[in-house]
Amino acid sequence: MSSTNSNGEARQERLLEIKDLTVGFPTRDGVVLGVDGLTLNVGSHERLGVVGESGSGKSVMGLAILGMVLPPGRIMGGSVKWRGENVLDETVANRVRGREIAMIFQDPMVSLNPLKTVGAQLRELLRRRAGLEGAKIRQRSLELLEMVGIANPQDRLKSYAFELSGGMRQRVMIATALACEPTLLIADEPTTGLDVTIQDQILTLLHDLSTELGVSVLMITHDLGVVAQFCDRVQVMYAGRIVERAPIAEMFADPQHPYSLGLLQSVPRVDRDESELSGIPGEPLDRAQFPPGCAFEPRCGESHDVCRQSAPPLVKIAERRWVACYNRPGDQS
Repeated sequence: MSSTNSNGEARQERLLEIKDLTVGFPTRDGVVLGVDGLTLNVGSHERLGVVGESGSGKSVMGLAILGMVLPPGRIMGGSVKWRGENVLDETVANRVRGREIAMIFQDPMVSLNPLKTVGAQLRELLRRRAGLEGAKIRQRSLELLEMVGIANPQDRLKSYAFELSGGMRQRVMIATALACEPTLLIADEPTTGLDVTIQDQILTLLHDLSTELGVSVLMITHDLGVVAQFCDRVQVMYAGRIVERAPIAEMFADPQHPYSLGLLQSVPRVDRDESELSGIPGEPLDRAQFPPGCAFEPRCGESHDVCRQSAPPLVKIAERRWVACYNRPGDQS
């Protein structure tokens, strides 16, 4: 669903709106903020990428959207709205989770029940979430496996997870996510551990399904190649915060945050010699002992005194471009 603005241009419906989301985990050294004041939105028919190193808070964000942060972790502030409704309300979350918003988890070998066949797991899901019974469950199960490109679906319904290849398990995970015809898919590292050929197949499958079914996708990944191949927009995440937001082509052509630039310079390319690769210096800080300033400052080659004093806000620097860096002054127009 979309509307038009005063100029007659198409405008996306905002499906998911997150504002100032903060998720904390108590430790002996203090509260660790897995997500720290995060703001983002996903529109209808959009593929949005959230990229960053392991530990940047991407997966915690995905779990928080669905109300799946387990104690002692807790949501400490902010809002998560789905089509205007508060998803942090458990009643709303129970209605939306798995139906309107579904998640493809990182590791299908862990997420799939090793003691149940694929058919048994789909049957349980379709009965509980879609309200199907009897022959309709088997018919829908076969449709889902065919939809994700699994050959001989009748046989695969009888298979256990350990009998399937990594790519096949991931296709089953996608099938379970699509079971209730969601409007938004949260894909958490869906290609991790797969070889490049299978990875390409999975991304192509997700791209085709999102186009054919009109499903929006929030792609969580550490792989810039995945983002470049799949997404329309990207948000770069570091230490629980968004540090850059931009359309894909613009971010890859001209990254504005030093962390974004470091990620891009760390990626091997066929047109660049291996000696030209340069990693990001240092290591992420202990999250319980963050300095008062920019979290990236200790690893940044462009830092100034102000960077050590206060965290830079995420500001607009151009049309559809935002960055949290004192070296990139905001658009004052």
